[in-house]
Amino acid sequence: MWCHSLIDQLKGTAAIVALCFLSVSAVAETKSKHVILITIDGMRPDMVTDSTMPSPTLKMMRSQGTFVHKIKGIVPTATYPSHTTIITGVRPDKHRIFYNAPFARNKQSTVSNWYADSIKSPTIWEVVSKNGLTVSSLFWPVSVGSKYIQYNIPEFWSVKPVANQLDFIKPFCTPQGLLSELEREVTGTLSEANFAAGSMNRDARTAYMANYILNKYHPNLMTIHLITTDYAQHATGLDSYQVRAAVASADNAVGLIIENLKKTNKLDSTTVIVCGDHGFVNYHKRVAPNVWLVKEGLLSDKPDGDWQACFHGSGAMMFLYLKDKGDKATLKKIRKVMDSLPESTRSLYRVVERKELTELGCDPEVAFAIEPVKGVSVSTARTGADIIEHFGGNHGYLSGIDPTALVAFGCGIDQNEIAVMDQTEIAPWVLNLLGIDLTAE
Repeated sequence: MWCHSLIDQLKGTAAIVALCFLSVSAVAETKSKHVILITIDGMRPDMVTDSTMPSPTLKMMRSQGTFVHKIKGIVPTATYPSHTTIITGVRPDKHRIFYNAPFARNKQSTVSNWYADSIKSPTIWEVVSKNGLTVSSLFWPVSVGSKYIQYNIPEFWSVKPVANQLDFIKPFCTPQGLLSELEREVTGTLSEANFAAGSMNRDARTAYMANYILNKYHPNLMTIHLITTDYAQHATGLDSYQVRAAVASADNAVGLIIENLKKTNKLDSTTVIVCGDHGFVNYHKRVAPNVWLVKEGLLSDKPDGDWQACFHGSGAMMFLYLKDKGDKATLKKIRKVMDSLPESTRSLYRVVERKELTELGCDPEVAFAIEPVKGVSVSTARTGADIIEHFGGNHGYLSGIDPTALVAFGCGIDQNEIAVMDQTEIAPWVLNLLGIDLTAE
């Protein structure tokens, strides 16, 4: 059958176990007509639990619904691979979205993993659509061109300067004319001035778009990506005014959607799930391992130049690629260089070997990876100092020091608190809420 491949990947995993803790017996009796799955990019657990955080909507959802204190992410906990795991229920070695941007083999590139056909595992979009239900999505990563999303405004941007990025993505929306319809009926003309990435304007207008689509087209599944909190935390760390304002902005967007559900009498038949793709931690310095490779003549100091090896950055981790995967001599040379570094440098990170990367579902082409300790991040710089003093926020750690959380509210949701849930368990839960039987043959 059409969904067997997804079911086969989920059977025998912790997914089915987790569903028991999420009161599936109650869900089975009360199916949702609509599930709205919202990601707040960089959502930390304390954005819900900290009484000083300006998040009244998320706190209300927690008090009346289910709250998961820790979502255990994949490796690396970066936006695109994490979002793809959320909608597939599998790790990157199965869905094949390893990073936000693919490793371009030392070529200059600003291309990200935008296209839905890059995902090599079935998505909940596909399963829901093939079950005869309607799907909508707003600004979800890796969604461009999905034939399973009937109303889609993807996350996508031009790699070349354009007058208006919003005009650029209009031909890639489904159906064509959808974004123009939203501008005409809901938001007014959108531009960088009133819809910039990382702005509070964007969160609110995204919620207005969602409400219009929900009210007019009634999708059974809607996936929404809110991004303001990610931008603020990268730039200023975790505790700034900008971050609190971004939390308030995202919380307000969720509140606007719930308010609309109440006004349209849909709340009793709708489940709202809000989760993060990753959390965040502060850092005060960066390690730049490509500097080591340039000094050893293994990597050009400029992209597009000659190379034998290159570290590809994703979140807070660096993944080593060899031009020739079997080049043992180069790999041995790199290890010797790293072994000879000062202890003060070597203490800032650990080497993650190939065996561990395989167990975690990382790209099989990677020779090894570097994971910094808490308080340290990475840089893709090729020249200058290999240790850079810099403050900000980042995510992507294998150790799990940057967890995210989840809160669910509405139809089929019991009042409950759960300690830990795996990110791979979200997809089967969504399908179960919609009445799609994962065990059906």
